[in-house]
Amino acid sequence: MRVAFQGDRGAYAESAIAEIWRHPVEQIPVPTFIGALRAVDEGEADACVIPVENTIVGRVEAGWQALAAYPAMRTVGEAFIPVRHCLLAPKGATLQGLVAASSHPVALAQCGRFFETHPWIKPSKSFDTGGAARDIAERNDPTHGAIASSAAAELYGLVVLEEGVQDRRDNHTRFVAVVAERSRLWRRTHAIRGAISVERDDPKQIAEATRELLGQIVERNWLQLDEVVSVFFTLTHDLTMAFPALAAREMGWVDVPLLCASEIPVPGSMPRCLRTLVQVELRAPRPLDTHIYLRDAVSLRPDVAVK
Repeated sequence: MRVAFQGDRGAYAESAIAEIWRHPVEQIPVPTFIGALRAVDEGEADACVIPVENTIVGRVEAGWQALAAYPAMRTVGEAFIPVRHCLLAPKGATLQGLVAASSHPVALAQCGRFFETHPWIKPSKSFDTGGAARDIAERNDPTHGAIASSAAAELYGLVVLEEGVQDRRDNHTRFVAVVAERSRLWRRTHAIRGAISVERDDPKQIAEATRELLGQIVERNWLQLDEVVSVFFTLTHDLTMAFPALAAREMGWVDVPLLCASEIPVPGSMPRCLRTLVQVELRAPRPLDTHIYLRDAVSLRPDVAVK
């Protein structure tokens, strides 16, 4: 999953991405909000996050204008990110020695009280909080600082001269995640097929196979248990010694509806085979590895089986 955001490494948008997508994604920094949406529209990114509202400044107009330029996009999630601005500077710099502090215009607007009480420090506009921190680190001028997150300070090797320079302690920014309508990533409900074989009709083997199959479905699709809606198991007629649902319960799937059934005994079909259909509703859009076939069941779907 590739997710674009306006800014540079260390921007608050990275926290929004981490909040919306709980699994690893490729984060793609771009200079502008329009650029982030264009990346999605042109297929260079699967999704992007855009800030639309802040506790102190209200509507983030640039974000809304960018979204209005791409009306075919679908909103698929949101995140409310705490914004705790810090005054960052190169090592050796002092608060009294600063003459300017740069940041995104929206971030500067959130720190009006700080600049009023520190009139010798002049606000300077930058394209992004993380980008401002990076520029200050590269410039290495002890008279110039940046307003950004503590994470940006750690990322770029800067020191924090003062924490919490925003006007309100409860400062938050609301980000929305959007995808292209044609990508169909906006679909949250999916069904994942899986199958695995066992050597004999034995309760332990059935339980082990169930755990292996469900474990692979979860791991390869980056699923969280609360994204699983229900699970339907079937077994061939030569497997009668255990319910796969029991093994799933023992794995902790106690709040997931489970159902077991017997397969149609078609002549020549694979023996000793356990199949499953897992219905999921994703918290955040992402492409799935989908169907999982293991052991001898690989022959059922060689096109999707693990090589």
